[in-house]
Amino acid sequence: MQINYARKEISCKLVYYGPGMSGKTTNLEIIHEKVPDQHKGEMTSIATEGDRTLFFDFLPLDLGQVRGMTTKFQLYTVPGQVYYASTRKLVLQGADGVIFVADSSADKIEENLESLRDLQANLAEYGVNIEQIPLVIQWNKRDLPNALPVEELEKKVNLFNAVTTEAVAAMGEGVLSTLKIAAGLILDRLNAKEPGAAPSAAAPRPVKAEEPKKEIFVARVNADMISKTYFNQYCQTQYRLSSRTDDVEDFKKFSVDEKKRLLESLLNHALLLQDAKKRGVAATKEEIGKQLSVFARRFTKKEELDAYLVRRKLSMDNLTNEATKNVIIAKMISDVIPDLSDRVKITEAEVKEYYANHKDRFDGKPIGEVKDELVARVKAKRKKSLLDEFFQILREQAAIEVFEQNLS
Repeated sequence: MQINYARKEISCKLVYYGPGMSGKTTNLEIIHEKVPDQHKGEMTSIATEGDRTLFFDFLPLDLGQVRGMTTKFQLYTVPGQVYYASTRKLVLQGADGVIFVADSSADKIEENLESLRDLQANLAEYGVNIEQIPLVIQWNKRDLPNALPVEELEKKVNLFNAVTTEAVAAMGEGVLSTLKIAAGLILDRLNAKEPGAAPSAAAPRPVKAEEPKKEIFVARVNADMISKTYFNQYCQTQYRLSSRTDDVEDFKKFSVDEKKRLLESLLNHALLLQDAKKRGVAATKEEIGKQLSVFARRFTKKEELDAYLVRRKLSMDNLTNEATKNVIIAKMISDVIPDLSDRVKITEAEVKEYYANHKDRFDGKPIGEVKDELVARVKAKRKKSLLDEFFQILREQAAIEVFEQNLS
């Protein structure tokens, strides 16, 4: 906490903590987007290799004052990857409160616990007991098919009896309410003691969590239910990724036919992930990183990639999810399609035919200059055809139910 007596202003530091790719950056980006320009500072990025720390100031309008002074909050994220321990510890210095962004996925329990214990240890280095600092745990990614029930997350992850909230940060749901609860806890604590006094031993007051909204589902794939929230997010992401221009709408409205087509794609994706899990097929961090590196080669420097994500209204979470899917698809094709190498061999005639049918995509360049790209595209088309055959087999063996009335 910093006090500017001349301005009658108190600055409070709130840090978003949690494992890698849990949604910390997405929370900050959503808040920065929604706060009016006159009440926020510029989003600042401290670059680290492979990740970044973000922060900005903002002035909340409806949280009250501390002893007659205006309150300003400084919001920070920390890099979640294990090897950025020193950066996380540094960012925590002087924190007045923490929002721990936890991934609700069943397979992320250990990562959540590891990060929470890391938070406890780093706070202890500054002489702060984790049970004495305002702490809110946000159960993020509640829309995912494999999200654990909140009751189970509370038992397994909420080691310090912290206040908890639910969110789907990628859709903006629960982001501002989480922030408001955390800010309220900090201000309550500051109002309970003289500014600058030693931290109180009292734990934050309990806050009643909001009643969860009744979830609406658009489909069932075997045992997995696909929520309308997740489906809408999927549609928007696919639109932003596949658009031929960067001029994308804030929130595109899809026709019923477009929604049906995208739902078919999502059903295939769910079937693929289910079958991959049965076969023990997964994407390693190294494989995902390699896929992301291939995508990043389209840009000469990191700032250009960041600008692309802003224009497309995407996050690194979106790109990572796509990279994960591509890695698993490649592995599954190799695993389930016999004689794959022979079946994806491309003839010269096929390359010429593709070029003749899609000349407009190559800006008039002669076939010799774009041959490598042509071969790659024809191979991708062939692999898609083989994958469609595999999806058809999976569909014949699956129990699929679509709730079309919920698509609108």
